[in-house]
Amino acid sequence: MVNSNHGASDEPERASLTRRQWLALGGSATMAGLAGCGGSNPDDPDVTMSGTPDDASGSNGKNGTPVTTELHMRAPVSWQPSKANINPFTDTKNTEFWMDNMWWESLVWPNAKGEPMYFLADEINIKGSGCEVEIKLNDEYTWWDGTPVTAQDFRTAALISDYKASYGPENTDDSWEVADKHTIKHHLAGPANPSLQKTASPYYTVPAKHDYFKSWLDKYEDAGGQSAVEKVTKELTSTTITLNDLTEKGLGCGLWKPKQLSPTNAVHEKYEDHPRADWTNLKTFNWHLISEKQKAIQALNAGQLDMGDKTINQAKSNGNVDVFNQFGTSSIVKLAMNWNNEHLARRPVRRAIAYLMDHDELVKVIKSTQGLNYKARDTVTGMSASTGNQWTSEGFQNKLIDYGRTSKPEKAKQVLKDAGYTKDGDVWAGPDGSRVEGLTYLTPPWTIYETIGKYLSPKLKEFGFGNELIIPSSSGFWKRWTDTHDFDMVNWFSKTSHPASAYSTVSVAGLGKFDEVVNVTEPSGDCSVDRRTPDLSRSRSKKLNQPIRPKFPKNVGQTGNGGAKQTLYPVKWGNIMSQTQSTKEVKDLTKKLMWYTNWQVPHIGFYDETRVYWGNQNKFDFPTGDDTGHSEKAKNEHFTNAIEFLLKGHVSAKMK
Repeated sequence: MVNSNHGASDEPERASLTRRQWLALGGSATMAGLAGCGGSNPDDPDVTMSGTPDDASGSNGKNGTPVTTELHMRAPVSWQPSKANINPFTDTKNTEFWMDNMWWESLVWPNAKGEPMYFLADEINIKGSGCEVEIKLNDEYTWWDGTPVTAQDFRTAALISDYKASYGPENTDDSWEVADKHTIKHHLAGPANPSLQKTASPYYTVPAKHDYFKSWLDKYEDAGGQSAVEKVTKELTSTTITLNDLTEKGLGCGLWKPKQLSPTNAVHEKYEDHPRADWTNLKTFNWHLISEKQKAIQALNAGQLDMGDKTINQAKSNGNVDVFNQFGTSSIVKLAMNWNNEHLARRPVRRAIAYLMDHDELVKVIKSTQGLNYKARDTVTGMSASTGNQWTSEGFQNKLIDYGRTSKPEKAKQVLKDAGYTKDGDVWAGPDGSRVEGLTYLTPPWTIYETIGKYLSPKLKEFGFGNELIIPSSSGFWKRWTDTHDFDMVNWFSKTSHPASAYSTVSVAGLGKFDEVVNVTEPSGDCSVDRRTPDLSRSRSKKLNQPIRPKFPKNVGQTGNGGAKQTLYPVKWGNIMSQTQSTKEVKDLTKKLMWYTNWQVPHIGFYDETRVYWGNQNKFDFPTGDDTGHSEKAKNEHFTNAIEFLLKGHVSAKMK
């Protein structure tokens, strides 16, 4: 029952991870559950969800009346809402992650910088040396039938998920306790770093209304044995819960309640008893289901959309809307390399690519196609500039190897020549005569990634690294990216809001996939940070063939192999960073991992990601990165996604 989370594109990132892996990822919002979408049927009739009429004359404003009470926004999907199955436990859910957070709300959600935005939770406190998480709910939230959202609703959701995934809570390494009506305690098997745990994946989970789902929990608890549990799971996951059920049975608790559905528009009305209902004077939210970019541009040009976060170039040239907010995120988009390729397994080749990259030129290309101002990378660190500055000093970073923002082809050539490479015609060849050609360069089929691939692939060919740019379908990309690893190079992104995420050991998006060769040991049981050096079943990772305990120089900025050495312990250090309560300890390990990444170049960051949002500022007031909304706590909410601005009540119509 875990929501998907945001990718660096129109698509959510997909993965299925254990809690231990989530901790290693730093609760990263980059890794998420699978969410799909259904097709559109033009013959599907309109469906009315509520008999309540629009209140176009009402106003929550204190000075006059709003110029409108209605807002229009695009949902980039082709979807039949009247036939949607929104059962939170089904394996064939046909909704997207951001839909869940419109009809329900999770405890927290991470903003673009990895900071917690508080939804149903009022506060989260880490206690017991990091092994107990006390979550206090906002007691003003109610289900759409008027009954309060309670701690029991979250415990029920967690227990059903435990049965579904692990045959019962006794088979998991954590537990949930209802302390009082609006307080739930999450007991962990080991300590968790506070910065990570407050936005950990279990807290993205939406609640399950206890009095509705209790019968399923009873069935699980009465089931005897694994086969009986599987039978209950099969029955539960095959059960359909419609949006009509959601409204009629009061199963939702979000600010926006579905009212009328068609294949092209999902109309929502504001739930007036929501604790943030008076934050916005809007009454109706029209969600236009437009999957095709060209149709979205046509709708924008026709003045049919009031806010959005795509088609930035078209928005900037449109007379109806203007950019109202843009900010940097903790994500970096990067080129990851597979060391199963004999050439990419050699550090000089990876360094040559790093020297060859022209980051200033790349961000100009992206701006010309996307209209986005991205921050160019100065060197290889594995972290965004803002996060790197948070965890390491400027003096330390100045000592790192400077690969440069502009291309240094002569430097790239020299690195290769020093490693025994020579030019064989138009292609470089290694010391054994093997030519650097036929590299498979994989990129997902989303516009910005295609732009990067179409820019970089010819640059590499021109330099003498023969490669083929491969742009498969979405499903084809996911299979190669997550399952087969059938690529030599790949465009993707990494969340770096915390060092444990940036240098994750469970994903190609981080430092590498090392968990597959680690022999897992049981927790000590005394709530102490696991500082053990794990046993390895092999010395290199299975998928990317990376060495797991290589030696690297102690002297920061050294390019060669000489001098004093230190050993990389990525899994051990990752465990410590994800568990320790000490900020100093995280900073010390961050220096080691940043230096290793800079020296080894397992991947190359292209740019620091930026988010940009536009809207009709003649009719609406939108949040910016400078205003704080209704409270200091709400300040974090202004570094998030366009749909969440609306879900949190930050968009209102201007007054007349």
